[in-house]
Amino acid sequence: MDVLELLNEKMFLGQEFLTWLWYLSEEEGEVQIAGGRLVQVLLGDRLLLGPAMGQEGTRVAVRGREVSLAEARQALKRGKLVEGLRLGLTVDGEEFWLSINARELMLGSLRLPPAGGAQEQDQGREGVILERLYLAEMAHRALEGLFGLFLEGRLADERGGELWEAVRAWAAGE
Repeated sequence: MDVLELLNEKMFLGQEFLTWLWYLSEEEGEVQIAGGRLVQVLLGDRLLLGPAMGQEGTRVAVRGREVSLAEARQALKRGKLVEGLRLGLTVDGEEFWLSINARELMLGSLRLPPAGGAQEQDQGREGVILERLYLAEMAHRALEGLFGLFLEGRLADERGGELWEAVRAWAAGE
């Protein structure tokens, strides 16, 4: 099996993970990941929904902060899943914004918190670079922790455990 076939076969996992992140942002807001860190999850200004893997259908794109999520919610009720989104994560008081797509489960962009301000002048160039690397790693670990939490709940049993049942009920508006 080549890499493209493997990605296509496992795409449902990315769709379910991103859909769960949307659910998490609305229902819980903050969760504790491995290592004890609290991560707050915020839905950003971009959301793309499409048919579940193996199904035909159109895509629904929601962009901008002023746009109502009503159309996206209707798409969820019709069985569509999230294919891409912009997401905010707050970890240890630091706010990150990132874009993720379901196919590769890869970051499309990452906006780090602003550099240390007055502290930045004392650090010099190397200090600023090290701080930025640390922040990028913090965002990556938070996302990995969220994915681990999702997998733990999703793989709890054959039907996806309580986690996926809760997401399905939320998507259906129950």
